[in-house]
Amino acid sequence: MSYSQEEIEKKRLLALQRRKESQLKNSSLIPNANTRNRITSANSSIITNENKSHNSPKVFGHGSSSKYVDYKAKSENNCFKHSGKLNKQNERFNPMSTKNFFGQKSCITAKCYMLTDERFVLETSSYFPPLVEAIKKVSSRSYDMKTKQWNFLLKDYETVIEKVINFKSDIQITGLPKPVLQIFRKNDTSMNTENIDLLDIDPQLVGNLMPFQREGVCYGISKGGRCMIADDMGLGKTIQALGIAHYFRKNWPLLIVTPASVRYQWAEAIYTFLPSVPAHYIHQFANTKDCIDSSKIVITTYDLLVRAMDTFERQIFGFVILDESHALKSLKTARFNAAQCVVLQARHVVLLSGTPALSRPMELYSQINLIMPNFMGYQEYGIRYCAGEKTSYGWDFSGSSNMQELQLLLRRTCVIRRLKNDVLNQLPAKKREVIILDPGLIKVGTKEMVEISKKLEREVLNGMEKHRTLLHYYNESGVAKQKAICDYISKLFMNKQKFIIFAHHQNVMDAICDVAESMDIKYIRIDGKTNPERRKYQIDQFQNCDDCTVAVLSITAANAGITLTSAKLVVFAELFWNPGILCQAEDRVHRIGQDNSVIIQYLVAKQTADDYLWPLIQKKMNVLNEVGLDQNFSLKDIDVTVQAFSSEQKTLDSFMDNSQKIVHSNENVTKNTSQSQFSTTEELKELLDLNDEDFEFCDWDDMK
Repeated sequence: MSYSQEEIEKKRLLALQRRKESQLKNSSLIPNANTRNRITSANSSIITNENKSHNSPKVFGHGSSSKYVDYKAKSENNCFKHSGKLNKQNERFNPMSTKNFFGQKSCITAKCYMLTDERFVLETSSYFPPLVEAIKKVSSRSYDMKTKQWNFLLKDYETVIEKVINFKSDIQITGLPKPVLQIFRKNDTSMNTENIDLLDIDPQLVGNLMPFQREGVCYGISKGGRCMIADDMGLGKTIQALGIAHYFRKNWPLLIVTPASVRYQWAEAIYTFLPSVPAHYIHQFANTKDCIDSSKIVITTYDLLVRAMDTFERQIFGFVILDESHALKSLKTARFNAAQCVVLQARHVVLLSGTPALSRPMELYSQINLIMPNFMGYQEYGIRYCAGEKTSYGWDFSGSSNMQELQLLLRRTCVIRRLKNDVLNQLPAKKREVIILDPGLIKVGTKEMVEISKKLEREVLNGMEKHRTLLHYYNESGVAKQKAICDYISKLFMNKQKFIIFAHHQNVMDAICDVAESMDIKYIRIDGKTNPERRKYQIDQFQNCDDCTVAVLSITAANAGITLTSAKLVVFAELFWNPGILCQAEDRVHRIGQDNSVIIQYLVAKQTADDYLWPLIQKKMNVLNEVGLDQNFSLKDIDVTVQAFSSEQKTLDSFMDNSQKIVHSNENVTKNTSQSQFSTTEELKELLDLNDEDFEFCDWDDMK
C-alpha cells in the first residue's frame, strides 16, 4: 500500500505532536528551572525542525538533524529519570506509601489481666473516648484513679471483649488466656480449709504443728495432695509434707527425692514426727544396684533417681515428695525427665522449696507442670509471664511480665507461701551488715587482676567472653581477699563466739581452717567432699558441744537441709551469684529453734569481683519480689561496718555508686551484644545467672 507525500507528512507531524505532549507531561515532574529550560529548548528545536521540514520536503523526518533531536530528547529524558532516582532521599521523587494513601492512623493496644480472684483490668495504651463510653454501660465497671484503668467482674469478661472488638479497626487487644479464665471461673471450694479433719494423721505430728503449719497441711489436703509448699526457709516444710503424706497413706508407697545432703534428715524426721510408721517401712535407696522390693517409704537423691531410672520406672509410687524442687527448674535436664516419669504415675505430688525461682519466672513452669501437667503451654506461659520475645534464634523467655496475675494464679492453683515476717513474729529478725575489707590486705594490684578488670570494662565483650572473664575474676578475687578475710576472722575467733562462715573456694576454706588450728579453735568443716554420715555427725557436734565454736561451710554444699541454730552470727567470706542460695545459707541459723537475734555479715572488697556480684544479686532479687517470691534481701536494710584500714579506702557510698554504674554498664553491654549471639550458645544468655546446670562442667568444691 502506498502513501502520498502529503499523507506521509501529516503522519510525521502527528507523531511529533504526540512526542511533544508526552515531554510536556513529564516536565510537570521536573523540580528545578534549569531542567525546564533544557526541555523547553529541546521543544523549540523540535518546532523549528518541524517548520524546516514543512518547507523542505527532502528531509521527511529522516535527516541527520532529526536524528540528533530524537537522541537529545531521549537522553535528556533518561537523565531526568536517573536524577529522580538519585534524589529520592531529597524528596525529589517519593512515591506515595499505602499509609499516606489511605490515611495514617495509630492503632491503640489493649490488654487484660487479673487484678483479684474475681476482677480483671482492661488496660489501654491511650485514651479512646468511644471505647470509654461503651464500657461505661457495663454494670460491674470500676475506675481506679491512681492507675487510670478500668476493671470489671470476671463474669462480664465476654461483654467487655465484645465492646472492644467493635473497635477492632482502632484497637488491638490481648485477652486473658483460656486456661487462666477457666481457673479463675472455677468455683474453688478447696480454698476453704476450716472443715478438714486432721484426726487421721499421727497425733505426734499434729501436736507439733504450729498454726501456719497446720494451715499448710490443710491446704495440701484440700488440693488433693498436689501442691507446692514454698514457705520461707526455716518454717518447717518437712513436717507439713509428712502431714499431707500421712493423711493419704492409703495410696503409699511414698517416694521422697532430696538432695544428697539431707537424705538422712528425712529419715530422722519420719522417726520423730510419725512414730506410728514402723521403722522397717523406711528404705534408703543407696546405689544403682539397690532394689526397692515392697518398701512403703523410699528415700533417694536426684542423682540416683537419674542413674537408676529403670528401677524406679518399674515401681508405681502413689505419693511423691520432691524436696528442694528448684533443682528441677529446667525442662532440659535429665533430673527433670526422671522426676516427670515417676510423677506421671503418682496420685499425689508435693514439691518443697523456699526459693522456687532463683532468678526468673520461667523457672517456675517446669515445677508447676509436675503438679498440673495440663496447666499451660510452655510458649503460652513464656509469652504471658516471661515477656517472651521472638528473636532470630528462637523465643527469649528470660524476662518477666504480668507478675501480679501470676502470683494470683499460683496461689489459686497449687502454691502456698508464707514468710517469716508474716507468720512467725516471735522469731528474731535478721540484721545484715556489710564489712568492707582492709584494702591494704587485698592483692588488687597484681598484673592479672588489673588485666581482668580492664577486660570487663570493655563493652565489646559478648556473653561467653564476659562469663569466662567474670568467672576468672571471681576465682582470682578469692585469692586476693584471702589475707584480709583471715585477718577479720581471727578477730572473731578471739571472742570465742559461736558462728558459721560460708566460703566458696577451697583455698579460702583451707586458709580459714589453718587460722583456726593456729589459734587452737575447735571447728567443723562441711564441703562437697563430706559424706552424709560425717556431715550429720559434725552438725550434731556443732549444735550440742559448747567448745565447738566455728562451722566452716561451703556455700554450694551446705546452703540447705541443715540446722545450726546454736549460732547467732553468719559470715559470708565470699559472695555467690544466686541470691536464693545466699538466703538459704542465711537460714541455716535463722529458723525455728533460734532464740537469739541473728546477724549476717557480708565481707566485700573493692576492685574485686564483688563490684559486679553485689549489684547483680540485688537486681535478681527485685525480679523475684515482683512475682511474690520475696526473700527479704535488700540493700536498704544493711548496716555498714569497715575493717581497720588506711585513709585511702573509699566509703561504701562510692562502692555503691560504682556498683550502680556497673549495673547500667552491664545492661548496655547486653543490649549491644544480644544481636551477636549464636544459636548454639542460647543457654549462654543466662550466663550471668550462673545457676546449677550452667556449671555442671565445674567441680566447685575442688576449685583452688
